Amino acid sequence: MMRSAARWAAAALTALAAVALPVAHAQAPAAKSFDVLQLNLCNSGFEDCYSAGKSVDAAIAAIQQRRPDVVTLNEICARDITRMTNETGYLWEFTPVGDKATGSPYACKDGRGDYGIAILTHPDLGAAGTPVERQYLAQDGSNEQRVLLCVPYSKVAACTTHLAASDAQIAAEQCRELSGVALALGTETVIGGDLNLLSGGNPDVQSCVPNGWYRKDDGSVQHVFAMDTFQFERAEMLPIDGTNHPGLLVETAH
Repeated sequence: MMRSAARWAAAALTALAAVALPVAHAQAPAAKSFDVLQLNLCNSGFEDCYSAGKSVDAAIAAIQQRRPDVVTLNEICARDITRMTNETGYLWEFTPVGDKATGSPYACKDGRGDYGIAILTHPDLGAAGTPVERQYLAQDGSNEQRVLLCVPYSKVAACTTHLAASDAQIAAEQCRELSGVALALGTETVIGGDLNLLSGGNPDVQSCVPNGWYRKDDGSVQHVFAMDTFQFERAEMLPIDGTNHPGLLVETAH
């Protein structure tokens, strides 16, 4: 009788363990992918790299193929954003850079609307909260007044910018201002942009990466910053026809 009771008790414990283990496993869901694509499309019409919209075609194809969660865009026209959102189904936020000479938004060539920066997001991120968009306090001597754009969503926020090209010290000041704005959002955030700063340069772009964040780059001036809650997996350079910059795709788990 005692052996039978012992066998029964052992069998009962085994059965309970078989039931309990899957329940405990279900309480720790796997992290989901969260990908950021940074693009400088050189589409204002004023630079030598302008290709009459060829870069927009390539960007749309890349978004349709890779379906990143966030796309950060520089050197783009308002009409480009309309087309990109229509053809990808992504949501958008856009802010123009300033024109120092007129005090108005900078305009793209050939009547293609305002020129600026933008953020596209996969519909799964949901509706945007109130964007933060403003000109930097520090500006270089060019007519183009550089701006930042940050957008909060329900669980994460995203920022983008295109920093001063003619003065690296001014670009570094702008980068620090951007990092401060991103931190003040008070939520998990990613930043993508053409910062016109290099890793190991003088000044070094790493000096404006906030504590608890990491940075990935395209080997040149495009960078993605992310809080370390976005677990880095890999970075990839995507060929984008019609611009002098590759696409910088940073894949994370979140």
